[in-house]
Parts: sequence; structure tokens; C-alpha cells
Amino acid sequence: MIWVTMLVLFGLIGLLSWFTVAPVPTKTLAVAQAAFRETIRQPLYWLLIVFFAVLMLFGIVLPFFTLGEDMKMMKDLQLDAILIPALLITVLTASISISEEIEGRTAVTLLSKPVSRRQFLLGKYFGILAAGALLMLILTLVMGICVTIKWDYDRLDRPPDPAEVSAAQDFLASVPVLAPPVRYVLLTFGEIQALAPGVFMNFCQVMILTSIAVALATRLPMVVNVVVCLSSFLLGRLTHVLEEQSRGNTLVNFVAQVFGTILPGLHYYDVGPAIVGEVEVPWLGYVLPAFLHGAIYATVALVFGLVLFEDRDLA
Repeated sequence: MIWVTMLVLFGLIGLLSWFTVAPVPTKTLAVAQAAFRETIRQPLYWLLIVFFAVLMLFGIVLPFFTLGEDMKMMKDLQLDAILIPALLITVLTASISISEEIEGRTAVTLLSKPVSRRQFLLGKYFGILAAGALLMLILTLVMGICVTIKWDYDRLDRPPDPAEVSAAQDFLASVPVLAPPVRYVLLTFGEIQALAPGVFMNFCQVMILTSIAVALATRLPMVVNVVVCLSSFLLGRLTHVLEEQSRGNTLVNFVAQVFGTILPGLHYYDVGPAIVGEVEVPWLGYVLPAFLHGAIYATVALVFGLVLFEDRDLA
């Protein structure tokens, strides 16, 4: 499975990189490619990658004072360090790019090509989301490196090597120079494989919040859009707590249930504590249903955005 993880990670990075220069067959993909290029060309995009990569590397030497639970704390923080920059770049880009094109009348020129409003909105969404996915994949690779180094830096008792690592070591027994670096590479992807459900669930949160940002950008200015998305993110993670704590107060409980119905249940995607606690998060039993939930919510948000966009006068 480690080899599969390696192929999937580098395959996705290569596919998204190839998308920047590849010819596209449809208008939706053409708009998506333009939005993808626009996003990754922003200085903020690479600044976020560098800043959070350095922050993740700093976690190797940072003592967490958790009485032997430093590795668990570090893994949880590494997953958050992948989620936060992806949310920032996708929400900000969607809020700024779409609203500026509409307000600046650039969308009028584009929609006269002819490109339908549906193709414009979906292309923007998928292009920005693809750029966010590329950012997450790069930081996922950094996360695997940091966790692997942390085991040796803190002199922790590392779990037994997986079967793939032992097999590779036996195969390279005649070439002792290559054995240590190959072992570290395989251990790095082993850590990525263990944390992969958490990374994918972070992507689901980015998918949902980006759809909300794209939908609202058709009507709202950037500042209001960002505030609404930030509020949706915070309330989406806290609504279940409000519902549990307000059972004795009818009015507060009713408001919490309304928020829980309208807003996405982002607490379902917070599986970091479970993963670092060595609780298995099944792909078919939990991750896939959660992804379908997120995809349905994102679809509803985009349909709502398309309804708002269809009635918007661009002239």
C-alpha cells in the first residue's frame, strides 16, 4: 500500500501540474484552467505554502510538553496546517476573482464568447478547487517528511517497519548506501498513508467552503463573502455542541437546529483526533459517505449560486 500511496500522491501532483498547460476540450475546463492558473500565479499562494511548510518543519524541534504525547499533538497540528492555507487561498480567490470580474464587467466579455453562466461558475469553482488541492498535496508531502524526522529527533520508539519497508531493505542489502534513504522515503509515505483519511476529509471541507464562496461571490463583495464563509466554518464545527448544550433552552436549541440544518456539519470531517489516537477511520464506512455528503452540499450551494447569477444584470 505504501507504493500505491506514493504513486497516487505524485500522480495527482503531476496531473494538476499538467493541467496548467494541457489543451482542454470543453469551455468549462477552459474557464477552470484559467482560474487554476490565476490562483497559482498569486504571490499569496506560494507565500502560504512556504510559510506553513516552515511552520510544519518548526514543529519537529518544538516541544509540546504533553507528557509523551508529542507525536499525537504534532500530527493533529500538521493536519490543521494543511487545512488552513487551503481554505484561505480558495475562499479569498473565489471571493475576489468572481466579484471583481462581475463588477469590472470582465465577465460580460467572457460570457459573450459564448460561454454560459453555468460554465463560467462551474469552471471558476473547479479551477480554484484544483489549485487548493495542489497546495494540500504539496503540504501533505511536507507533513510526511516532518513526522518521519520527528520520530528520530525526539528518539521515540518507532513502530515496527511495514512489510514493504522490510522487503525493500532486504532487496537493497547488497547496496548498503541506498538502504537508509530508501527506508526513510518509504517510511515517509507510510506516515502519509496513515494520515491520508484526515487529509482527504480536510479536502472535503475545502470543497464545501469553496462552493459557498463561489455562490456568494455572484452577489456579495469580497469582505462580506469572507466573513460569511468564516462564520459558516466556525458555526459548522460548533453547531452540534450548541445543540447538545442548549437542550434545556428551547429558543437557543431551536436556533442551533436551524443552523445545523442550513450549515454544513463540518464536525463530521474533523477526524484528526481519531487518527492520531490510532482509531481506524474506514474509507468505505466513513470517508466515502462523508465525501458524498460534502459533494451534495457543494452541489446545492453551486445551484443556489447559479440561481443568483442568472438574475444578476452584468451590463
